Amino acid sequence: MKKVILFLFAGSLFLSSCTKESFVAPETEEPCLLQTANPAGRSYTSDSLVAFECTSKFCGLMPMSTRNFWIYEDSVFHDGIFSHVQYDTLRFSKTWKTLSDELVWWESNISVGLPEKLYANDSALFKMEDRLFTPGVADAKKEYSLFPGDSLRYLASFEDAAAMGRSLKIQETITTAAGSFADYIYFEKNARNYRKDQVYFKPGIGVIRYVQEKAPMGFPQIKLQQISTLIAYHIE
Repeated sequence: MKKVILFLFAGSLFLSSCTKESFVAPETEEPCLLQTANPAGRSYTSDSLVAFECTSKFCGLMPMSTRNFWIYEDSVFHDGIFSHVQYDTLRFSKTWKTLSDELVWWESNISVGLPEKLYANDSALFKMEDRLFTPGVADAKKEYSLFPGDSLRYLASFEDAAAMGRSLKIQETITTAAGSFADYIYFEKNARNYRKDQVYFKPGIGVIRYVQEKAPMGFPQIKLQQISTLIAYHIE
């Protein structure tokens, strides 16, 4: 009988301790906003592009948030001759909004082959660049995108030179200190005798490796300048 009374007493203490106030509701994860707009071909005047403090996170071909970052090990070369290794952290901490269509553009602090001002939707990355000989006007263009089939060739460009673009779907695995990545995309821009960029890109993650080759001033042959390899990243 004493055991039964003790059991009931302990049970009542347990139930009384489990009041509504003692339960902590789990934190709800911030929703990820999917971008689907296609701004290619649009133009923006300087007064229609305003600084914007973005606190949301966006999902798509590349996840975008001011809290995300990617750390790279850079092997730096001077015209093909190895110089040193350094470490850089890619962030998109500066954001802009285009008033005409309410799109959020992200500005990067370093270059790993992506546009400096970037908009990402569910299937493509877009760049915004100033129009030549037209101060105060910027044009939006598609830079990289998903594509049907296994490969694609197209016209591309650098800031001051026309180039040929090439995209390949790679099923093999590339391994870095950040992990192993399969089913990535290889993007290439090649302006012969001027510059060649190679971007190894994992959808939903970002740039895994970036290789830049460029011709020295007055020398018509490209030389290796930089190899950036992803070694760590944080995506919310």
